[in-house]
Amino acid sequence: MSDFDSKDFGERLKAYRLKKGLSQENIATIINKTKATVSRYESGEVLPDVKDISKICEALEIYEADLYENNVVRTMQDNKSKNPFNTNKLYVYFNAYNFRTKKFAPDKYILELEQKQNICKVKFIDYHDGRIYSEGYLIGNEEIVFAVMENYKPTSSRVDVCIIEINICNGIDGLMLGGYFGTNAKCEPSLRKCYISKKDMDFTKEMIENLKLNENEKDILNNQNALYLDIFNV
Repeated sequence: MSDFDSKDFGERLKAYRLKKGLSQENIATIINKTKATVSRYESGEVLPDVKDISKICEALEIYEADLYENNVVRTMQDNKSKNPFNTNKLYVYFNAYNFRTKKFAPDKYILELEQKQNICKVKFIDYHDGRIYSEGYLIGNEEIVFAVMENYKPTSSRVDVCIIEINICNGIDGLMLGGYFGTNAKCEPSLRKCYISKKDMDFTKEMIENLKLNENEKDILNNQNALYLDIFNV
């Protein structure tokens, strides 16, 4: 393992700060430190703590990995984390567990999108009370988009992961078919089909029926012990 180069870290921090058009005073205000402390960060004399690095990267709209020499940990390319929907809100429809009724039933959720300089952030939100369940980022191309999210509360001991795959091959203005992967309170994985739309629509009986497993999906499950959701043959 190579030694960490604090000077390189500081030079990268300074370069991204200047690129963003911010002063050392601006950064100091954001992280509640002095200008002298920020100057020491940029010289490599000292390193900011984890919380301050997170705040700095948020202000500079960069990944934390951008500040390190080894960028192999970076999982997203700039051109793959863009919002292709021309809206900052999507609606998601699927059969879900309702903590209010403690039953599974068709329900509706919101994906809130926020395009930053090189990443599109996403939040998975309760349609009814606005509570945030998870947050993450978008990644995709001209055919498919993934919303990759994890537990919204970083202090929670629970590991909660949610991925929504959206088929955009047939356009983005009507109903889009997708797949939802998530975990429950016991971290048991579940996979089901879902609809996504840019407009707030009624969750109709026809939509509910179309989200059920078709015969081909059932056959594959029985023969291969694996569930493949057919979200492209629509």
